[in-house]
Amino acid sequence: VSHPADGNPANNSATDTDQPNPQADVSVSKTDGQTQYVPGGSVTYTIVVANAGPSDVAGVVVSDAIPAQVTSWVWTCVVTGGATCSGSGGPISTNFTDTVSMPAGSTITYTVVAQIAAGASGNLVNTVNVSHPADGNPANNSATDTDQPNPQADLRVTKDDGRTFYIPGGTLVYTIVVTNLGPAPVTGATVVDILPPQIASASWTCTPSGAGATCTPSGSGNINDTVNLPVGAWLTYTVNATISHYAMGPMVNTVTVNLPAGMVDPTPANNAASDVNQRQDMEAIPTLGPAGFATLLLMVALLGLYLLQQRKVSAS
Repeated sequence: VSHPADGNPANNSATDTDQPNPQADVSVSKTDGQTQYVPGGSVTYTIVVANAGPSDVAGVVVSDAIPAQVTSWVWTCVVTGGATCSGSGGPISTNFTDTVSMPAGSTITYTVVAQIAAGASGNLVNTVNVSHPADGNPANNSATDTDQPNPQADLRVTKDDGRTFYIPGGTLVYTIVVTNLGPAPVTGATVVDILPPQIASASWTCTPSGAGATCTPSGSGNINDTVNLPVGAWLTYTVNATISHYAMGPMVNTVTVNLPAGMVDPTPANNAASDVNQRQDMEAIPTLGPAGFATLLLMVALLGLYLLQQRKVSAS
């Protein structure tokens, strides 16, 4: 303030000084839209980071620790309201971190695709955190998504003996192939083949293919085998069967493969295979009736007379 009559100008001015004190409410949410995960598969998380203000903030840290079940993940981000983020990242097998700027009212949406280990087990717990010194409401700075394991494996079995018929008293060889198409490895599956009544006896062998695949090397009679099949592995059974001399009717031989308890097969239609053979008799040896036998004797007698006549001619 001022006036010509004021003889004390020292108190004619007053100043107030405030230091900046930005305040923001930064929050985060996270979901993958499901409650279960499939070992060997993938999950897609949606993470939304928002700044409710009232202040703009820079240097917000978004961090997500990779769960033990995840082998790698990739991510992308989309912003609104003038926010900035790193754009994309991965695939990485370490924790995911991004430092971002967020004006009041802005959002950042991350899409994170995580690959799950084939042998994953236990609950998949994934927690994301956001932090900034100006955030006065830390209660909404963390979000967690939890999925329970839902192990799945597509086991496929085929069976063939390379023919469509059988001969009573004969033999045949079945080839059975059991394959794990994934996505999860299988421990304790069961291969069952109950031989049809036309088979008098049988012996079998099993050859595993693929690291970690196991089965019983050999046996006789019916097959009831507990096996282990990593993803992509297969087992080959060779069954040598002897047919009963009294076998009758079509011979239907069916093999099945079953997952252990707690696992789901997404394609159960290929868990059984059948081979069908029709009976075929060997060609009968022709037989002679009384008239045919008499004819045969007559022909032999005539041949004998002819040969005797020829001998006399030669002697003379």
